Amino acid sequence: MTRKVTPTPKGYGTVTPQLVVRNAEAALYYYQEIFGASVISRLYAEDSNTILQAELKIGTSIVRVMDEIPAFGILSPAGFGGTSVGMHLYLPNTDDIWQRAITHGAGILVPLADQSWGERYGKFVDPFGHVWSVSRRIAQASATPQLKAAEPVNASISGFSVHEPRADSPAPTIEQAMSSIAAATNSNSKAA
Repeated sequence: MTRKVTPTPKGYGTVTPQLVVRNAEAALYYYQEIFGASVISRLYAEDSNTILQAELKIGTSIVRVMDEIPAFGILSPAGFGGTSVGMHLYLPNTDDIWQRAITHGAGILVPLADQSWGERYGKFVDPFGHVWSVSRRIAQASATPQLKAAEPVNASISGFSVHEPRADSPAPTIEQAMSSIAAATNSNSKAA
């Protein structure tokens, strides 16, 4: 009798994020230190150095991590000059995770604070260019959150970033700064 094969491997959900990084070994260590993740497996390329796929368990979720391979068009946020995707984690120890992330070189995008929608929430970019938001519920949120009267609504999208809620900020976002550095590097390499 043939065993029934499920379409989704055990432990996986329907959507599995795959993070491309420069130096996957360092990223795996970083995610273990920050999120208390555990490495389930690693698959190396023939060079025994490049990680083609590593499975990492954070809480109840599996995330795949792999090295950047530019020759195949597999680029990390550093290769793109930013990222258009963010990872969001609900965890009970948000403050501890936040402190470890900042101590280990994360850049603050949104400071960790109690928010009007009923969560303690913050957002950071890790040293590999990936954006993470962490939160935990602290109160039952109302069905229709209201802006406080003191909060101005700015319709301008100058300098807007999906990873930075303040569109009116004159300082460049992390993504804009990374993009500028990547553009300058590409211009310099083409000129040479």
